This record gives sequence, structure tokens and C-alpha cells, in this order.
Amino acid sequence: MTAALALLLVIVIWASNSILVKVVLREISPLTLTWLRFLLAGLFYAPYAVATWRRTPGYSRREWGLVVGAGIALVPVFSLTLYWALTYTSVANTALVRMTEPAWVLLLGAMVLGERATRQQVAGLALALLGTGALVLLGRAPSTSGEHHVLGMGFMVANSLAWVGYILCFKHLLFRHRVTVVTVHAALAGTAVLFLVTGPTHGASVAREAAAMSGTAWALVVTMAIVVTIGSNQLFSYGLQRLPAGVAAAYSYLTPVLSAVLAWLFLGEPITAAVVVCGAVIAAGVYLLNRA
Repeated sequence: MTAALALLLVIVIWASNSILVKVVLREISPLTLTWLRFLLAGLFYAPYAVATWRRTPGYSRREWGLVVGAGIALVPVFSLTLYWALTYTSVANTALVRMTEPAWVLLLGAMVLGERATRQQVAGLALALLGTGALVLLGRAPSTSGEHHVLGMGFMVANSLAWVGYILCFKHLLFRHRVTVVTVHAALAGTAVLFLVTGPTHGASVAREAAAMSGTAWALVVTMAIVVTIGSNQLFSYGLQRLPAGVAAAYSYLTPVLSAVLAWLFLGEPITAAVVVCGAVIAAGVYLLNRA
């Protein structure tokens, strides 16, 4: 398998994930889906973590904090905000907001780290945020109420910030640790936190929802756990190791387009002119950010 083919397959998986989530959320809540997805993924991650523990360098106290922080950002925060967003707004809208992540990295770097941006970066940031703001105001699907749409877009912005937090923690850990090892440990840490925090109050309801799921829903959840959670990460790492980072990142521009097309085909979600225009503005902003 070539690196380019691996990255194209990743984009197909990522774009399809939102469709699978929309279907499964017809039967269970976002919390139950998060529990089941990472519980199933943990069945594969845990044996790997045990088998490789002695062959990997130990974490310092600071690195342990980063592992737990990355896990919390990835599992409870990223997953739940994505699922809540998909409950209230369209697949195309969520995919377009995900494109703004470089803008959030720049904004957080300026606010938290005092980093100075170039004029081109500021212009890209302004365009990306302008497109996102317009999407919040104009991107409501006919079947979605205005209040719910705004709530969904708010969850999606929080989702992008969670992903940025995950990447920042992850980046520091890669100085001494392999990408697969860090991915596994962060996912297990985040899953443990999810279970500890929500188990006492929601464990019984999660079990009831899981018991009432249809066979189709279970098949989709297993697919998300194995193909989306585990498989796509490995494929992306494979492509990233063999292609320049800029080339690998460019593939992500295909995700919103493919997501919108799949949502139109399988869920009947309309692709409105407002979404197309807002998407073009966001894409132009992200392009300027990446060129800077």
C-alpha cells in the first residue's frame, strides 16, 4: 500500500465516521456511544500496552500529565463534543468547522504563549473565523431549528479546541516516545477517566441503552472502534512517515467535501449555497495559514 493510498483511505474513513455516528445516535446517547467505542478499542489497546510496556522508555512526571491530558482531550471531550454537535447540526457543518483547527492553534499560541503572527497568518485567521461565524448564522439545514444549530456549532468549536489540545500534548510526547505507543496510552488514560467520572452516575443507563441496541447499531459501533479509532490512526501514521507533513495535511481538505457528499447520499442532508460559500471562505483562510 502506497502512502498516498493510505492517506486517501484515511480521508474516506474520517468522512464516513460522521455518517455512522448520525445513524447510531438514532438509538443511543452520545455518552453511550463514547463508552462502547472506546471500551471496544480498549480490548485491542490494552494487550498491546501490556506487551510493549517494558520495551518503551518510562514517562517522567510531566509526561504522565501530558498523557492524561491528551487522553482527556481525545476521549471524553473530543468524542462527546463531536457527537453532541452531530445531534444538533449537519455533517457538512461539522466537517467545515474542523478545517479551522490551524486558526485555533494560531489564536491560542498568541493568547497563551505570546507568539507573534505574520500579516498573512492574521489574514488567514480572520478569514477562517469569518467563515465560521457566517456558517453559524447561515448554515442551518431546513430540518434543524436555529437554536439547536447554534448549539451544535458551539459544540463543534469546542471539539476543534479539544483536538488542538490533544495535538499539543501529543507533540511534546513524541520527542521521546513512538507515535503508536503514545496513541495507545493516551486513549487508555482518557477511557479510564471517562469511566471513573461518568460510571457512578451513568453506568446503569449506558448498560440499558447498550442492551437495547439493534444488530445494525452494534455493527456500526464495532466498525467505529476498530476501523475509525484504531485503523485510521495507523494508516495516517504510515502516510505521515512517508510523505512531507504539508502533503499529508493537504489531504484533509478532501474531508469536508466527501463528508457533505456522503451525508447527501445516505442521510438526505442538503448542500446549501450558504454552506458552499462559507466553506470556500474557511478554506481560503486555512490556505493562507498553511502558506505562512
